[in-house]
Amino acid sequence: MAKITDPWDHHDWAARDYVEQWADRQDTKEADRQDAFKVLADSLPFEPSAEITILDIGAGYGALTSFLLGEFPNAKAVCHDGSAEMLALGRKRLTKLKGRVKFVQCDLSKTGWSKKVKGPFDAVVSSIAIHNVREHDVIRSIYAETFSLVKPGGCFLNLDRMTPSVAEQLKWLRRAGFADVQRFWDGGKRAIVGGFKR
Repeated sequence: MAKITDPWDHHDWAARDYVEQWADRQDTKEADRQDAFKVLADSLPFEPSAEITILDIGAGYGALTSFLLGEFPNAKAVCHDGSAEMLALGRKRLTKLKGRVKFVQCDLSKTGWSKKVKGPFDAVVSSIAIHNVREHDVIRSIYAETFSLVKPGGCFLNLDRMTPSVAEQLKWLRRAGFADVQRFWDGGKRAIVGGFKR
């Protein structure tokens, strides 16, 4: 697998030491994320007992996946990431969920990434990941490809830095085909935006 690129050279996702140090820093923010994760889980249009499948885009080491599988004990998930090192850390950290989690590596910034992910899914989610591709055209393309991965009746929810604005993100989600598009949570610089597939 080719090295995943960072247009701003801000992250080195191919380096094990960098990934582990980055994840350790995220662990200190775990308590701050719980409210947003809970809103995201409560916004999924399914009962907690439902046997749903979830795709976590840019899952990293699996913090959101771990939370959601705790809220939905009969669910299964696929963790997607472009970094082999991040997925290796995810496999290590999610061992308690063995049999409920699979891992897929592909570069989100490259058109056609969704074909490498075996969908469709009841819910597609993402947490603090998609903004890393930086380019607005690429984010729009990711939203369009994500729509193809959602089952009718399902949803896509993205907890992320709102660059560009929430209004722009909502417009892109509508153009991708999502219905009932909205902001589910506002955390200042971060928000949860998403929509449903009818």
